[in-house]
Amino acid sequence: MEINKKMIRKILVVQVGGIGDVILTTPVFSVLKKHFPGAEVHFCTSALLKELISRLPNVDRVIIFPKPASKIFEVFMFYRILHKSHYDLIIDYQCTPGTALPIWFSRAPLRLGWKMQRRQWAYNIHSEANRLQKYVPLQKGQALKDIGINEINQKLEIALDDEWRTEVDKYFNAEKVDRNKLMVNMTPKGQVQTREWPPTKYVQLAELLVKKHGATVFFSGNLADREYLKQLASKSNCTIKVIPFWPLHLFAAYLSQVDLHFSYDNGPKHMAIAVDTPTLSLFATDPPLLWNPANDPNHPYLLSEVPCRFCRLIECPLMVCMKSIEPEEILQQIEKIPALQPKLLKR
Repeated sequence: MEINKKMIRKILVVQVGGIGDVILTTPVFSVLKKHFPGAEVHFCTSALLKELISRLPNVDRVIIFPKPASKIFEVFMFYRILHKSHYDLIIDYQCTPGTALPIWFSRAPLRLGWKMQRRQWAYNIHSEANRLQKYVPLQKGQALKDIGINEINQKLEIALDDEWRTEVDKYFNAEKVDRNKLMVNMTPKGQVQTREWPPTKYVQLAELLVKKHGATVFFSGNLADREYLKQLASKSNCTIKVIPFWPLHLFAAYLSQVDLHFSYDNGPKHMAIAVDTPTLSLFATDPPLLWNPANDPNHPYLLSEVPCRFCRLIECPLMVCMKSIEPEEILQQIEKIPALQPKLLKR
């Protein structure tokens, strides 16, 4: 659809979802600013990521999506903000009932959303790019073709502050971490059972990294995971450090200073990519091509070769997919990552 770009003065991008979903949306901001240089670009998202998003140079304002939706006053104020902001263009990457209705109520002249039978009434521009078998940022960039933008960016972004890095430095100094040696972050505990690697294998991998490369290994997770992670770390013959539970902006600064993030596909993995830290991800139930940058040697993945892969289940009593991946196999993949070569001990 051809639109008069000079008439677009205010744009709203909507993506609530989880940490990863939000970060995977960030590449569109620079593209929108480039093609609508005189327009303000606002982002509607969850409060959790405000610190990391509001400082991005191509985001003029962050609007917090009301959660939980049962808070009637907050929902009413959100509707009022959208209606009175007079957006010329709204791009909704969420397309849930919670976002579709207020976007329709906003009366923005241009409303772009996914072509979904039950909710497409809320939008007057429809994209089917979410059905493409491509890395999610590429899907989101492809959707902009429906408003005449043919440029696609896949570089994830979050903003960091020097003060945050200094706070993390204090932790490393207090823990006497040798930063000349390999530093690896792992997130053993997941929110989806079918994405979890057996916890004892994280311990085995940590021991291999310490023994062969003198690495410092950290476990990270939610506040509720801390005791579990401490117990898991205590089972190791080597020292595994359980990091403090930091606010998300400090955790992002921490990820920017380690050498590798290893995990299943999760929000911290996408944060690590955004701060240019190498990652190694495990996949089984979901196709990696959607959630991992393609052909990037600093962000490899391991996919379990089992007949039931890509099952999309969230619970499974067998978990043969993850159980079949061994720590030695992970170590071999880590040793192939180009960005880590200066810190790998040659034997």
